[in-house]
Amino acid sequence: MQPTPLRSGEDVLKEIEELGLKKVTELGADIINRRIGKFSGWKKRSIFWDLPYWSTNLIQHNLDVMHIEKNFFENVFNTVLDVDGQTKDNPKSREDLNEFCRRPELHVVDGKYPKAIYTLNEESKILLCEWVKNLKFPDGYVSNMGRCVDMKKHKLFGMKNHDCHVFMERLVPVTFRELLPKKVWEALTEMSLFFRDVTSTVIREEDMVRPQQKIPEILCKLERVFPPRFFDSMEHLPVHLAYEARLAGPVQYQYRWMYPFERYGT
Repeated sequence: MQPTPLRSGEDVLKEIEELGLKKVTELGADIINRRIGKFSGWKKRSIFWDLPYWSTNLIQHNLDVMHIEKNFFENVFNTVLDVDGQTKDNPKSREDLNEFCRRPELHVVDGKYPKAIYTLNEESKILLCEWVKNLKFPDGYVSNMGRCVDMKKHKLFGMKNHDCHVFMERLVPVTFRELLPKKVWEALTEMSLFFRDVTSTVIREEDMVRPQQKIPEILCKLERVFPPRFFDSMEHLPVHLAYEARLAGPVQYQYRWMYPFERYGT
């Protein structure tokens, strides 16, 4: 099955105009847009279309790679470590399985929640936390990651954006190699390598073709492991990162992540 071809800005603008969508500031916009949105999927006419260059702009989002990577990392770790209040594997998530997935091994039976293959047991949590607490890095490579380990609750906390960046791209393949089943580890490792590719300081256009083709497969592998509630909008956004890298080049030189601005602010 071939993916849906990318639509140009001109095509999208033509469709919006043919539907008759209005800007929220226009008279009667709420009623008209609500009626059109019931069958079209569009909710309004964005004010960005008033910009003369918007319909020909190839990168209309310019996604922040830094926060996408950080949020993805936190969702993975909070779920794997089963952090109370932050894991995506909760009672509501298990209820979703009955509706969206065929995973009888995870269904609630007599009020009991079977352990999922993507969560660690207490012994593995202790091993992971002790390993992270004793990690040593070259000076200036990353902050003191040992301070982010809570040995009582067996979780990581207070990690900076760059800490998550290093952990996601360099440590995830090593961290879970012996702690998680092979299919879970492989999916997380492929996601780690994907982020490493799209954030490389030197890339060629052809270098981004394979990640762009591979990322939907990686997300599908993750969908076969993690529950549906794990996949919010943040887990979808990596689909666009390789495409944007092909057009705009390395994120470090095109201000397509927030590190320079956060350093300036501090």
